Amino acid sequence: MGRDDVSRRGVIKGIGMVTGANLVGRGAASSTEPSNQAGAGGHSAVETAPRTWPQPGGTATKTGYRRGAKGPKSSVAFRWQHEAAARISGVVVADSTVYASDRTSLIALAAEDGAERWRMADSDLTSVSTPAVAETLVYVGCTQQGSHGRASARRSSVVALEAATGTEVWRFEPDRQAAAFCAPTVAGDIVYIIGRNFGAGTVGRLYALDSATGALLWTHETGRSGINGYEAPPVAVENETVYLAGDELAALEATTGDVRWAVDAGVTYRATGQNTPAVGDDYIYVGHGTETATTVEARRRTDGARVWTHTVQPSHQISAGQLNAQTGVWTGAAVDDATVYIGFNDRTPQPEGRARVLALGAETGTVQWQRVFNDSRVTVQTPAIADGTLYTGGAALALADGRIRWRLDAPTDDLTNAFAPPAVADETVYVGGTSLRAITGRL
Repeated sequence: MGRDDVSRRGVIKGIGMVTGANLVGRGAASSTEPSNQAGAGGHSAVETAPRTWPQPGGTATKTGYRRGAKGPKSSVAFRWQHEAAARISGVVVADSTVYASDRTSLIALAAEDGAERWRMADSDLTSVSTPAVAETLVYVGCTQQGSHGRASARRSSVVALEAATGTEVWRFEPDRQAAAFCAPTVAGDIVYIIGRNFGAGTVGRLYALDSATGALLWTHETGRSGINGYEAPPVAVENETVYLAGDELAALEATTGDVRWAVDAGVTYRATGQNTPAVGDDYIYVGHGTETATTVEARRRTDGARVWTHTVQPSHQISAGQLNAQTGVWTGAAVDDATVYIGFNDRTPQPEGRARVLALGAETGTVQWQRVFNDSRVTVQTPAIADGTLYTGGAALALADGRIRWRLDAPTDDLTNAFAPPAVADETVYVGGTSLRAITGRL
């Protein structure tokens, strides 16, 4: 195992081997940069700890923060683990049930012990999005392979199922082909979901559907971010406004789809699958999405005006002519009252490539701390915040200064698929990837 930052102390204690990752216990290390200020070192959980994480990002605002949530800080162990046929892309939790998807199925597991409650599976399924849960329904986007494997015969749809039984309630099929759907976002009585199309010259499309019936309310073209290599991220919704990172960063009226404002920063918002806008009190936060982008920014919610930017220095500079080289990819951001936490996966050649997590002042973008993982096997996912701890999929960091509380060791043969964005519910952290892990420990 490589060393993280300057030092790593404490006894490394192997406590369980699973397919795809080894839980290596807790450790501590100093951050790469000195902390300018303590930051939002923690949150006292005066409220009852939430027992749900009903959609990616925790809520429709995609801040990765549910006030009062608590998760394991030390003495961690796997309460249970579920092996899947393909990468588990994401996890949501509601009513003591864990919902997760891999490439060909949607599964519902008991949160207590991982026992399977029901499964939506079909041999023709080629894509199943991370689900979202609201009230008594679970929503998911899926794609079925056409006859003889022909892409032109694919059938994509958005499906609502009874959360308790998996019984289908309604199905929406767009009037145009879609290669895949991103994870849905549910706000009020509307489900928002982006269809990523295929074929040269086509564009992606955001669909707004009635959550009870699946009726189409409105659509909005997302631009090139919806096709081929660009994976469409979920939208964020707050105060009757939908925030979309497509070719443009746009704010749409939630019930009509009318554009309130749009910003084109040189086509730098092309989606990478995780760069969903996170909505704070006054600003939205998003990383630029092209393969070579290294900038994250804050913009005003009211008009899209840029407030600050922060640019990271990659481990390896892209030389002239390397048009398809990938410098790195931002995760989505997590936001609390004063700080923005965001990951950057350096895609420069190993062993130089490094993953990092940054804590930036929400008002100014000032670096409060930065954690660089010097082990090239580490990747970070869109983080989640809970009671003084930041969960990044494969690691847990102290919110105040980025010290490593514990981490999962990813195998070198499947680094890309090792982890997925975490969910925090009922004092447990759920992490997908090569397997689904329910992680508990000392709070």
